[in-house]
Amino acid sequence: MAVTAAWRRWLQATRGWQPRLRWAAAFAAAAIVLAAGTALATQHFDHYAARARISERSLLAEILAQPLCMGATAVRADRPVAPP
Repeated sequence: MAVTAAWRRWLQATRGWQPRLRWAAAFAAAAIVLAAGTALATQHFDHYAARARISERSLLAEILAQPLCMGATAVRADRPVAPP
């Protein structure tokens, strides 16, 4: 819902802009979102790699076993698990 509302506000704000300027603004916004997403993915990759080493399984098996990252620390049934 928030994304839809933001999209509508952005369209209303850019209604009078030239088409090239509108595309440039959309491209810049997409680049910012992509950069932020890459930074978050790197953080999650490090977390999953640490958990895979501790669990003694592959990175893909760890991602499939725990699809949502729980942050810097997670708790397993037998002991707490934290990335190095």
